[in-house]
Amino acid sequence: MNDTFGRRLRAHRHRAGLTMEELAERSGVSARAISDMERERSVVPQRRTVQALAEALALSESEQAAFRSAARAGRSLAKAAGPAAGPAAGPAGVKAVVPGGLCALPRPVPDFTGRGRELAWLSRVATSAGPAPAAAPVVTVSGTAGVGKTTLAVQAAHLLGTTFTGGTLFLDLRGMDTRPAGAAETLARVLGAFGVRDDDIPADETDRAGMYRELLHRRRALVVFDNVADESQVRPLLPGPGPSLTVITSRRLLAGLEGVHRLNLTQLPAEDAAALLRRIIGDREPEAAGEVAELCGRLPLALRIAGNRLMSRPQWTVRHLADRLADESRRLDQLIAGDLRIAAAFNLSYAQLSPRARRLFRRLSPAPVPDFDARLARALDPADPDGIEDSLDELVELSLLQAHVDGRYRFHNLIRLFARERLAAEEPGGPARI
Repeated sequence: MNDTFGRRLRAHRHRAGLTMEELAERSGVSARAISDMERERSVVPQRRTVQALAEALALSESEQAAFRSAARAGRSLAKAAGPAAGPAAGPAGVKAVVPGGLCALPRPVPDFTGRGRELAWLSRVATSAGPAPAAAPVVTVSGTAGVGKTTLAVQAAHLLGTTFTGGTLFLDLRGMDTRPAGAAETLARVLGAFGVRDDDIPADETDRAGMYRELLHRRRALVVFDNVADESQVRPLLPGPGPSLTVITSRRLLAGLEGVHRLNLTQLPAEDAAALLRRIIGDREPEAAGEVAELCGRLPLALRIAGNRLMSRPQWTVRHLADRLADESRRLDQLIAGDLRIAAAFNLSYAQLSPRARRLFRRLSPAPVPDFDARLARALDPADPDGIEDSLDELVELSLLQAHVDGRYRFHNLIRLFARERLAAEEPGGPARI
């Protein structure tokens, strides 16, 4: 194999049977940046970019070593050739950034439907981003699993990105993983994406945060931090004054963050839910399609799964799926399409709960009323009466319960079914319906 990095990259991509767009989706490196590297228009890829590509290409250990060596050789040649061979250097170790490199936005969903009010609100917040000393706006988008937080943030970033001339970045902080991304790691990634050389990124997290805020002090950038675990993971990433906009998505309410604009995303209105399903399956059996939308709780992920299931089974009628979903004991099992599983999305949130909050979550599921208060919660879970309020707050914070009016709470209907499944699996013969 030829020694240049670009030729190695192209050969490995062809061997893996990937298009540039497919490699871009796997690696987080934009298709444009991959094209520039393969054509050797960009010969100085950063180490994080090289590593992301190597992992996406599933290179062996020896192949990764040769891949990194070729990248180092390209950087050495560019350095020896002088400024003309690579990106122009800027102050404080910052060089010009190839637009859409590492941390590029995911592609927007082609059949995105609804959320017009939320997009208009985000647009108004974006227009408030002005030069320092004005505070750079920060938006949190919270809500339960499957409600479309990431989809909305990506759609908004694509719509608003042209007004943010300093760049648009997207980073998944892996908040539901057992080891979410640390703030120091995230700061290194975003500084690198903005063009700071690896050798110029400070070792200390506080210094990295200071450098990041200084960059955003003058740069009109839009940064999306997706899938945030908690406040501590994202607090060092908040900008100071300046013209940037930061959008944070999380299943948690992130109530500890101060001075942010908050958007709590809920299920789609009935008309938008039906419209999303129609965009996936076409204008088929409108009455049955409306029933499917309601049985999916108007939750975008559930609607997507139902629509994909119908499209992959052309012999099924919409009525047939509606009848299958009507059985509560089987509904979650029907909401599976390939690697999309609504119960799996809920389970990631459930795993984040403390043991006592998990127990309360399970035991609330047989409540014979649409909403309930702390008194009924104590009756259903008498084992820890003094901790009921704290557990209810924990469930609300993680978007597994909705805080209703006057101290009352309620489940989304699919989450209630998931809680019942956990009760049957973990407490067989446990608390009965009261």
